[in-house]
Order: sequence, then C-alpha cells, then structure tokens
Amino acid sequence: MAQKFSMSLPDDVYDLVKEMAEQEGTTVSGYLAGLAKERADADRTSRERLARLTSKDRAADPDAYDQRREEIRQRMHAAKAAAAVKKINAT
Repeated sequence: MAQKFSMSLPDDVYDLVKEMAEQEGTTVSGYLAGLAKERADADRTSRERLARLTSKDRAADPDAYDQRREEIRQRMHAAKAAAAVKKINAT
C-alpha cells in the first residue's frame, strides 16, 4: 500500500522534475519515489560497507582495548587481595 503525502516545490523545480519524469515515462510521484528509493538503497549499502570495514578494525583490536581491560581487571583483583591481606594483618 502506498502512503500519500503533500509536498510543495517551487514552480521552477516542479517544472524540472515534471520534465525529467516525462523523459523517463513516469509521473512526478513515480519519479520522486524512484529517487527516494535509490537514495535509501545507496545509504543502506554505504552503512553496510562501513559496518563491514569497522567490524574488521574492531576484530583486530587496533587500540589493544581488550588487553588493557584485562590488565585493569587483574590489577583490581590484586588490589582487592592486598587489601584483604592488610585487613587480616591489622587485626
């Protein structure tokens, strides 16, 4: 089912779009719908390509985030153990 909406265009733009639509053998609505679909498809393709490229970057972990996170976790556990030992020795 097609959704209907109203759109205002300056006369010169409408005339240009109408002329291009006629050259392609379609209506103004059909022409604008085709342009919108092309743009949406191009945008989706671009986002998918970017996601593929960045997923490779994240998989390689170029900033060594996972390694740093593990080092911090180990230091936190060591500090907690040291605090427990200090507490035992203080009593």
